Amino acid sequence: MEFEIDQSRFISALGLAQTVADKRSNNQPILANVLLRATKDNKLVCSATDMMISVTETIPVEVKTPGSLTLGVRYLHNVVRTLPAKPLRIKGLDNHWAQLSVGRSEFKLMGQAPGDFPELPDTRGIRFTRVPGHTLADLIQKTQFSVSTDEARVNLNGVLFESNGELATMVSTDGHRLTKLSLPLVGPKLERGIIIPRKGMLEIKRVLDRVQGEVGLAVDGQHLYLQADELMLSVKLNNVVFPPYEQVIPREFRRRVTALREEMIDVLKRAEVMAPEKTATVRIELDKGSLKLTADNPDLGVAHQEIEIEYQGEPLVAGFNARYLIEVLEVMDTKQVHLDFQGELDPCVLRPVEGPDYLGVVMPMRI
Repeated sequence: MEFEIDQSRFISALGLAQTVADKRSNNQPILANVLLRATKDNKLVCSATDMMISVTETIPVEVKTPGSLTLGVRYLHNVVRTLPAKPLRIKGLDNHWAQLSVGRSEFKLMGQAPGDFPELPDTRGIRFTRVPGHTLADLIQKTQFSVSTDEARVNLNGVLFESNGELATMVSTDGHRLTKLSLPLVGPKLERGIIIPRKGMLEIKRVLDRVQGEVGLAVDGQHLYLQADELMLSVKLNNVVFPPYEQVIPREFRRRVTALREEMIDVLKRAEVMAPEKTATVRIELDKGSLKLTADNPDLGVAHQEIEIEYQGEPLVAGFNARYLIEVLEVMDTKQVHLDFQGELDPCVLRPVEGPDYLGVVMPMRI
């Protein structure tokens, strides 16, 4: 095979392929590769997979000789991005080697047999629904940070996605905090919620960051598919049961704080600097018109701060992880926020005063 391709366009495709490819697989080294297939109609099909997530992108190129080859995507990406921004020629050699050349620069890379590359999910016959990409990206952006990274808790290693065809909801939790966002979305109607694994969610967000306008979305069997321009992403869903999250969200509160969102973020960030590194615990004291924040670290010192707030309810003293509160506040698009409390050992619920149906639940810490 032999083809010529724009260097910058190739870098973009390889950049996405290398985040999907499994570069640490010992059992299947081929999963660290990208499959390049040059077609007779002057297109290059780039494919990568880790057997859970697969991506295929089609790029217009000048094909001299059709064919296929597969190369280590990490090294190929590193080589291509260091080359001059000029047309790049790639030629297949004997024994699955490939030659890359730009001007006087030439590289030879060792590949593997294209026939060893695994088959990707077949998307023929799947019905896609067009949805606004920015809405899907917003759902992910506001919930991805509270997905559990504990591999032992499989049912928490992804985000729950629910859709009735008109309203879409994403929920994630790691057992210490929970976030939930619902947005209008005319899209696929799901009989039950699906769990999108953490890595799959990150790859979907990467694709959405590259495109504008609408994207195609479909759920079929055990996969979620995202179609954007000449790109197809498939994500294998987690076949587990998400915990009954509605039971975690408090329905009543006896104390409510109304505060400026940016001011709350600022004082929490300053407190986090002094708070214990592992737990980021801060002490919150609430009284009429006042929120006092204390971070006490035996190895560093003590930080005291106070801001003016609107407060309804009896005085309260409670402890929380500052980082968890900051991450919820940072993704809100509102000037003011509500922080709702019941008692000192009950969760704090954060909501925007105005804006979408979004909330964050943060469990308390003993102080």
